[in-house]
Amino acid sequence: MDREDFKSAVDTSWRLRREKRLHEAELVLHEALENCAGGGYRQNTLRANLADVLLRQGRTGEAKTLALEILAKEPGQVTALTVLGVTALKKKEYAEAVENLSKANERIPNPYRAGRLAYALEMDGQMEKAINVLEEALRNHPADGYLLKQYGGLKRKAGVNNTNNIEENSVRSLTPPSKEDDPFAYAERMRLRLQETDPEEAVRQLEKIIKVGRRKTNPHLHLLLGDLRRRAGDEPAATVAYRRALELAPENIYALSHLLFSLRRLGEKEEAWPLLKQLLAADPGNRAAKATFLKDAVELRKIEEATAFLEELLREFPQHKEFYGLLKKLARAKKADKTVKGEKE
Repeated sequence: MDREDFKSAVDTSWRLRREKRLHEAELVLHEALENCAGGGYRQNTLRANLADVLLRQGRTGEAKTLALEILAKEPGQVTALTVLGVTALKKKEYAEAVENLSKANERIPNPYRAGRLAYALEMDGQMEKAINVLEEALRNHPADGYLLKQYGGLKRKAGVNNTNNIEENSVRSLTPPSKEDDPFAYAERMRLRLQETDPEEAVRQLEKIIKVGRRKTNPHLHLLLGDLRRRAGDEPAATVAYRRALELAPENIYALSHLLFSLRRLGEKEEAWPLLKQLLAADPGNRAAKATFLKDAVELRKIEEATAFLEELLREFPQHKEFYGLLKKLARAKKADKTVKGEKE
């Protein structure tokens, strides 16, 4: 599938969604997927859009399953993260909704994601954070009616009633900040500028941009370079860019997860293993990491190490009860391994 056909399918599906013609949108995406072989960015994007259509049809189980499959291959896929977040919101699983919508809105913020994230935070009892999310969104979209209405309602619920007209008063002070010195905002502008460019050409352009001044040390630009190199089919070069991003921003979970899964795609699971543990320690709710952790622990014969690590995580994060299930699976794998060894002996 060439770039024009891909863009046309996505645009058409969005037009049909806005017109509430969801079944037709689904058919458009299925047809596009039939013509999009080989996986990669375009296929993941089409599948993520399909997950969104399924969610809008009320098929939450199918939407969630598809979103998880996409995120196992591309952990930062924003539409899939949004689908997971909204699915959790519908099920009143507010902590999970906050987790996924936060990732999506941090990656590529927009009014819809900010609004859903603010609502999830409100339902999770984090009123102040919900207000902060909306204020940040309104700095970039000061005239958005959806955000204005939600912001006014939250302010009233929080007991802030000293303004009679939220549109004229409360938001007037939310002037857009300067983005000249904001590395993330600059990288996102580059992402938007290059999103319709052929991946190989986009790589060439960004490699020139990234050599200049402070851009050399902007981790978000190196992350973008990794994404573009991967879309261009150069996974080893993508790994180099992701590794540089993580060196520049050791606490950046996206840099960590991108490097981790890039190494795994190259078959470097041994090198990826400590990064996998690091990711789970930083983001214990990461579903793709948990599924990968169990698989790699068995394959790399690190069952005892994995067991000790999960027990430590449970002491630090007792609310993540799903780790008990992983421990049981590791115990079964250990028993099966001993049985096989005994039979051979």
